Amino acid sequence: MKRVCFLIFLMIVVTSFANATQHELLDDKACEEVKGAVGTFLGIADYFWKENERNNDIEQTEEDRKEKEKELLKFAGIFADQSANYSIVYDVWCKD
Repeated sequence: MKRVCFLIFLMIVVTSFANATQHELLDDKACEEVKGAVGTFLGIADYFWKENERNNDIEQTEEDRKEKEKELLKFAGIFADQSANYSIVYDVWCKD
């Protein structure tokens, strides 16, 4: 009985994967939204990077500069990571 259940389960899994490869995983609209999000996140990351460069030009104490730099670079990294994650989703799920 266990073998029969296992074989049925295995057939369902194999059939599901076979059907998934025949169709796009995301439709065209969703792929365009993911692609747009990649650009948006990169733009936001670039904004924080440039703000950090401007921060270095502002007259302030070294402690204040380092504290603000840490915060700005943290946000730049977060949005750069999100852009990379969305790029992977686009690359894997959206077929050209």
